[in-house]
Amino acid sequence: MRSPARVEILPMQASQAGSTLFSSPQPSDETLVATVGTAPSHELFCHRKQTDQLLLLQGEVDLVILQNKQLHTIPMRVEQACWVRIPPGIPHGAINRGGSPALMVNAVQRHGEPDPRDYRPLPIPISLQQAWISLVNAPG
Repeated sequence: MRSPARVEILPMQASQAGSTLFSSPQPSDETLVATVGTAPSHELFCHRKQTDQLLLLQGEVDLVILQNKQLHTIPMRVEQACWVRIPPGIPHGAINRGGSPALMVNAVQRHGEPDPRDYRPLPIPISLQQAWISLVNAPG
């Protein structure tokens, strides 16, 4: 029996060239840039055939993962740069903890044809709505 897919937190490998810091590349099929607005979000995304590899470039974000019927947070801060790898089938969302929009890069790995449903937000399950509201209202 296969073990369930797990979210991974990977340290950012980087090299310095003069005053410029370069992140080591992540294997990907395409690269997307996403802006996480400051308005509270009450939605999740779940990709069927896509692994997201996220790196925060600007701002403060708590990445929220729904796994084993529980919400888990992964604080993402520029000062503690890391890649977060989210395999297919794991619902996830983001809460902006700063006063301005946050900027993220996603080095997407495809595992088949994209499904349009992957980019439609899903509502927070009713049984977890109070927990989500508590996360949104928690201090950053």
